[in-house]
Amino acid sequence: MAFIEHDGARLYYEVEGAGDPLLLITGLGYPSDTWWRVLPWLNEHFTTIRLDNRGVGRTGDSAEQPYTVERMAADALAVLDAAGFESAHVWGVSMGGTIAQEIALTSPQRVRRLILGCTHPGAGDFVIDAEALALLTSRGEMSAVEAAETSIPFVYAKATSREHPSIGRFVQHFIDFACPHTNLS
Repeated sequence: MAFIEHDGARLYYEVEGAGDPLLLITGLGYPSDTWWRVLPWLNEHFTTIRLDNRGVGRTGDSAEQPYTVERMAADALAVLDAAGFESAHVWGVSMGGTIAQEIALTSPQRVRRLILGCTHPGAGDFVIDAEALALLTSRGEMSAVEAAETSIPFVYAKATSREHPSIGRFVQHFIDFACPHTNLS
């Protein structure tokens, strides 16, 4: 675990594992701990580099807003530099996917492979589920428990039992690492 100063923010990041570097970028309001399910396997095959984006987790709300995609892409590249890598495979999910796309477009030499999950191409015509948009725009006003509980239908299949141990771990991770600058504590 480490921190770097970049563009007015104190960015939290972690480097673990062995193998080719893999930069992991999360979505809106989610800390780098969101990767907990896949990290054990990834760390056996890759050197993972993951960060808490501006306004999230241990990075917190330490820099002037706005938090643009371009600014967060520059943050991710600064973390990659601090970790000692010129390039990496880049995996972004949700908003992290838009950040990953920005990195690929502005610094293609830094991207070995681009992996995108549950994301969109940015501005323009695209479809977003109205319920998902409502969650994303209101989550900052919720407690950590409310935000985690409200997120479950978007993270798990409908057929997943509410008693499944993975859901309890998801809620606990969300509570432990929620955005400190919002009402998520």
